[in-house]
Amino acid sequence: MNRNVWITGLGVWSALGPDASSFWAGLSAGKSGAADLERFPPGDMRCPRVAACPDPGGPYRNRTDNLAVAAAREALLQAGLTGLPDGAGIALGAGVGGLPESEEAYIAFLGTGRLADHLRDFTGHVPATTADVLGREFGGGGPRISVANACTSSTAAIGLGGLWVEEGECDVVLAGASDALSRLTVGGFNCLRVVSPDRPRPFDRNRNGMVIGEGAAFLVLESEAHARSRGARPLAVLEGAGFSADAFHATAPQPDGEGALRAMRQALAAAGAGPETVDHVNAHGTATQANDLAEAKALLSLFGERAPRIPVTSIKGAVGHCLGAAGAVEAAAAVLALVHQTVPPCAGFAEADPAIPLWVPRESVPMSLRRVLSVNLAFGGNNAALCFGRAP
Repeated sequence: MNRNVWITGLGVWSALGPDASSFWAGLSAGKSGAADLERFPPGDMRCPRVAACPDPGGPYRNRTDNLAVAAAREALLQAGLTGLPDGAGIALGAGVGGLPESEEAYIAFLGTGRLADHLRDFTGHVPATTADVLGREFGGGGPRISVANACTSSTAAIGLGGLWVEEGECDVVLAGASDALSRLTVGGFNCLRVVSPDRPRPFDRNRNGMVIGEGAAFLVLESEAHARSRGARPLAVLEGAGFSADAFHATAPQPDGEGALRAMRQALAAAGAGPETVDHVNAHGTATQANDLAEAKALLSLFGERAPRIPVTSIKGAVGHCLGAAGAVEAAAAVLALVHQTVPPCAGFAEADPAIPLWVPRESVPMSLRRVLSVNLAFGGNNAALCFGRAP
């Protein structure tokens, strides 16, 4: 990288709690945020289990915006910033936006024939509006982008934000995502029959599907020089990002994991590091049969004989699959692992799958971590990986 990209703050709002400390405490304890759906009637859904967040409150008319503001504010405060400095960028991973509120407004219209009192209830589902909200709340004035790339959206946003800092486009970037439960996503994944009737079990022999989650996470990315000039210290360093496309299937992963492998290799190449320097992987790990097996094959190819000695965790057993925000929430977990020099357990994992000869920890593992990979795979064959290094 031309300039070192420091992470000086992070904020998380998840099914484990309303801040980063409760998030890490829940992960470390192996807790699961999965519970019965209460936000709207489950109807005839096959598996009405979700991982819902505490209500963030806030002034905005949709939950996605309020979740984003809450997590972003925590990240900025930890970085020692009351707002974004002039010229700072915002890189957002887009998900459903205000679709949940639009759904409810439409259902009310069907029942009464009366339009919603606020047009925003129908138009707020444009995902890019969340980035606009963050700009109004926190300032910036630099580059702004909303990446809609399915479940790699926020991984791509963080990678792009890091590139802006690396290339001198701006000194500070607020990067991350927010996503909320909607009828479309919860019902849609039920229709695909990839949801679990109880809880996710990533990489487990008896895994039977995911649980849809919601949440928000943001990182403050900052050039080393800018951070030093104001006395800020890094939590970790964003060393590289990698992206690839399978072009294999609309929803299924490439079975041999080749696309995921390319993304991981690219992230390491950007970091100027080899696989032998990676001490931990925060995997995508949806707890579906095909996805976990394909991702495991990619990891086995990347690490070779070292693979069984590298702890691989998926946090989806704890916070569910947060869709557009999944990459940001998992990136936060990767950074916190480096901060605490501890690998959290893979919540829900109980019995090893002989076809997946990886080390999937059942308990927290304190260990010396130099470098962590955070991996996401998405519909359309989109793959992404971020490489984080220990703070200097």
